Parts: sequence; C-alpha cells; structure tokens
Amino acid sequence: MTLVENMSEPERRSWATLIVDVAVFSIFLKSMLRNGGVEHLSGKELIELYILIIIASIVLHIVIAIVFSARAKTSGYESDERDLAIERKGARNGFWVVGTAINVIIFMFLMENGVSGYYVPVPGLSFLTPSHMFFGLMSTMFLGDIVYRVTMVQAYRRDAA
Repeated sequence: MTLVENMSEPERRSWATLIVDVAVFSIFLKSMLRNGGVEHLSGKELIELYILIIIASIVLHIVIAIVFSARAKTSGYESDERDLAIERKGARNGFWVVGTAINVIIFMFLMENGVSGYYVPVPGLSFLTPSHMFFGLMSTMFLGDIVYRVTMVQAYRRDAA
C-alpha cells in the first residue's frame, strides 16, 4: 500500500473526499435505518435530516477544498491529462450508478401505483411513503458520489502499482 506522502495531490483529495462521503452517508444511514428497516419519519424530521446532511456535506467539502487549495500553492502540483481522465472516468461511473438507481426507483414507484394488484414490492423496498422515497433518492446521490471517488482512488492505485 502506498503511503500518504507518496500519493499525488488529486489522489489524496480523492481519498479525503471518499472518507467524508462515507462518514456522512453512515450518519444518514444510522438516522434512517432503525428496527430492521427504513424508519417512518415525519415531514419535519425528514427536512431536519436533509438540512443536516446537506450542511455537513457542504462544510466538509469546503474544508477539503480549502486544505488542498492551500497545499497546491506550496506543493506546486498541477493536474495533468491523466488526472482529468481519471476524474472523467469517476464521473461517468457515478453517473451510471445514479441513472440506473433513479430508473429503478421510478419503475418501482410506477409499478406500485399503477399495477398494485399484480406487483409485489420487494420487502422493505417500497417508495410510496415520503421516508422511503427520501431514503432511496438520498442513498442514490451518496452511492453515485462514492462510486465516483472509489473509481478515482482505484485508478490512482493502478497507476501507482
């Protein structure tokens, strides 16, 4: 395994962002998943959780941006074509995860509403309640970003090997 001091700045930033995303997603999961399934929260509780998660994500990403911006001034590192290609690959993979998950959510929602007598939802995966829809959509956002960052980290790891 490569030591932190042997990593490029974009790789370090990818790791930092991945760690932050997983940490905030873990807080989200802990808040939403109780008693063996998605907790039915009131509209007020969903709004409060949404604001908490969004603010936590924004603040932590700003801290990462400030730290790496300050480091860029002292290190003199400039991104090259490889960094841009890795970023594009991560964004593409994250996009596919988000697009696929959104289409699954739409399909399941339409099936539950359109042919409820013939469609049996997967236990615990119903999108008819606000809590379940919120959980599905927010999880999709987090998973897309996590796949984006994991793709970048893996690409840097392959290049370092």
